[in-house]
Amino acid sequence: MLPWNLRSRRRRAAADKGMEAGTEAHPAKMRCARRDWSALPLDILLLIFTNLGAVDVLMSAGLVCRSWLEAAKVPGLWRSVDMAKDNVEKIDDDVLSAVAKVAVDRCKGQLEVFLGKFFVTDGLLMYIGRRSASLKSLSLISCHDVTNKGFTYLINKSPLLENLSLELCPRVGGRDVYEATGKACPQIKHFSLHRELFNFNFNYPKRCQETRGIEEMHELRSLSLIGSTINNGGLEAILDSCPHLETLFLRECKGIVSDSALRAKCARIKAVTFLKLVTEDNGGCLRRVLRRY
Repeated sequence: MLPWNLRSRRRRAAADKGMEAGTEAHPAKMRCARRDWSALPLDILLLIFTNLGAVDVLMSAGLVCRSWLEAAKVPGLWRSVDMAKDNVEKIDDDVLSAVAKVAVDRCKGQLEVFLGKFFVTDGLLMYIGRRSASLKSLSLISCHDVTNKGFTYLINKSPLLENLSLELCPRVGGRDVYEATGKACPQIKHFSLHRELFNFNFNYPKRCQETRGIEEMHELRSLSLIGSTINNGGLEAILDSCPHLETLFLRECKGIVSDSALRAKCARIKAVTFLKLVTEDNGGCLRRVLRRY
């Protein structure tokens, strides 16, 4: 049997060798336990916060410690506020509105991009309009509480707007609104309008030839219309007034007839897509599929 002191020296040598080789578990755990996450560099924190999104930063990550809170207050972080990608359905609308206002305040007038889903109201859009004139991109999804009043207020305060997307916002729209948008935002280049594809018994305004106002958006590069009431005459008016249009996407626009005159009008556009749902008989089984026309 080896002497006690020799065995002890061999155990210590083996432990040292294991640490050098990275095979000893306990020292590694100790190193992780000593890591100071509050000491992360500011640029790394900002990168992390950018990927998290506004809701997660303002309601959790930005409250971890003092250094993280200070990083969450950097104005440049809030130039883009995306509150559409988060799981906002499970959070109270008033809480989300308060979170959005904090984000707008922290940007110090530098807000360029805002995306909102469900919870947005006229009041929030007016709040944004009063505090930032730098907005370049606005996307609203299923915002049933937004009306023409709040929308036009923000639009008139956003002369730099280039991208506009309205998806399932039934109380926003109409010829006057789109004309006002084209005049207040002369640089708008991308417009997307998604209407409901089915008729519901809600007290929403009916839109007849609402898209005629789009012809005031003379700098358009791309136009996407889904479920719109547009007809051939309205589309031809847009094509005549928007000479820079490069991409046109229409889906379930039942007033459109793809005749030779319309196809000739669209010939100069690089990418044109017309889609509609049709019923097909697949061996006695009826199904609805999208087809080009």
